[in-house]
Amino acid sequence: MLSANQISATPFQKIALSMSGGGYRAASFHLGSLAYLNHLTYQNKPLLEQVSMISTVSGGTITGIVYALGQQNGQSFDQIFDYLMKTLQQVDLVKEGLTQLNPDAVWDNKTKRKNLINAFANLYDKHFTKGATLGMLEAEGHLEHIVFNSTEFNHAVNFRFRNRQAGYSGNHYMRYNTPLTNEIKLSDVMAASSCFPGGFEPLLWPHDFVHEAAPALAALAKANLPVGIMDGGIYDNQGIDSILNYKDDSKKPPYFDLVIISDVASPDMAPFKPFQENPKKGLFTKTIGEIRDDIGRFIIQSTWALLLLILLFALLPACWNYTNSIASGIMLAIAGVMLLLLIGKLWLVAEAKKVYEEKAAWFRATYKGFYLDKISALDFNSISLHRAQPLIMDRINSLATLLMDVFLKVVRRLNYNRLYQDDRYQYRRISNLIKELISEDSPGIKQSKTKATENTPTAANELENIAPETIGRVAGRAAAFGTTLWFTEEENDADLLNDLVATGQFTMCYNLLQYLERITTDSGSGFAELPPEAQKALQETRAECQRHWEQFTANPYYLID
Repeated sequence: MLSANQISATPFQKIALSMSGGGYRAASFHLGSLAYLNHLTYQNKPLLEQVSMISTVSGGTITGIVYALGQQNGQSFDQIFDYLMKTLQQVDLVKEGLTQLNPDAVWDNKTKRKNLINAFANLYDKHFTKGATLGMLEAEGHLEHIVFNSTEFNHAVNFRFRNRQAGYSGNHYMRYNTPLTNEIKLSDVMAASSCFPGGFEPLLWPHDFVHEAAPALAALAKANLPVGIMDGGIYDNQGIDSILNYKDDSKKPPYFDLVIISDVASPDMAPFKPFQENPKKGLFTKTIGEIRDDIGRFIIQSTWALLLLILLFALLPACWNYTNSIASGIMLAIAGVMLLLLIGKLWLVAEAKKVYEEKAAWFRATYKGFYLDKISALDFNSISLHRAQPLIMDRINSLATLLMDVFLKVVRRLNYNRLYQDDRYQYRRISNLIKELISEDSPGIKQSKTKATENTPTAANELENIAPETIGRVAGRAAAFGTTLWFTEEENDADLLNDLVATGQFTMCYNLLQYLERITTDSGSGFAELPPEAQKALQETRAECQRHWEQFTANPYYLID
């Protein structure tokens, strides 16, 4: 009998697939991953049709929603694939979104605040979801459990939008059942899941989700204060957490025969570079005290200059006894404008001085001991701009790196470790990483051809270094593509969309081939204990996957061409 840390007695029958965030790079790579799962069969059935759960984040949610909705509407995979390929290539979300913010732009949904994230929600509805709601995603197809992940800002946890089969949406603190969740537009879900910090403002739950056919959402918004919802990648950019938190009361964990993590993020990051100091000459030789004094002198001198100009333009018409009405009017108008500028300037200076003095007094009172004992030991006024600039910029740059890179990498590692340090999944997990097969000369990216950072198994024997340069170059171009929501004309001319999709396809093939080889050759996998027909089916799938890999090595685009 197979143990809990061996392969399932029904391999590939129940698959969980997560799709990471990463803008159009993620949406395109994951589309390729889905395409290959649809291409490889087990027991004469595509693996994609045996995916029972998807968990998506940000850019992965674009692909996840379009696929789930298309499948629900009875579309073939080829129809879904062609539609999403065309839409990703043609739609520049940023350009269209910014256009919607113009004063003369039509804003149809009056319940939404007029901002960029809601503009994107409108565009997602127009181009991707066509008015569809979460309630339209039934559990009639192979997707039994669907989770689109975002992060809520009241409790700093995941906020999951789930289909009806899952029972509810939200989280432990905020749980919402049908019919309310049925009213949620999939375009708003897509916007909430991909609402990354800095680029967007938070989407407000449930207020920004209200529309003309959502009475339950409108009632909820009327009775509650709004909650900020942002990108699911803040909490878990890979969507692993939702899969590992899945429960099935009818069986014991692990609940899935295979967990596949499709991921365009990377454990790598650029090393921190200290600020390059400017030469100590010119302005950079001045101390902060001297610069402060220069600013003070400039304020005084510019005030006197404005006063003199006001007097000049006000008294100049006296030269002709104010008889030339046109010239006199112009001069007096200029004097009036300058007077207003002077008053405004004096007011701004006074307000700035007032705010500074209030904040300084608050700081001294709040941190009295620290201020007197520590900070006062440093003579700020004597520090040169040459020395102050790196002190300031290194702090700003390190903080930006911490927020945009370090935190995301730490969260990524923690979630991967939950999966890869659990022995129950040692024969039931695959990570499909965009950077695995890049060639050594791929421009602009750091090499990371193993998965040791996630405690994943290294490549199996003869598969270790068999990726040819053709595949490596395609993967390198795909991995170097930025986290954007558009393709430029140059990128479309270079067929970068095809590079991304093809990379998703052949990387998924590569990882499935590693996995199949491992479970069919490793003595501890439980393969030998399977019935002969199950062993034969796995060997047939492995042989099919091997043939596909050989086709990819000959032509990385063979599934697209």
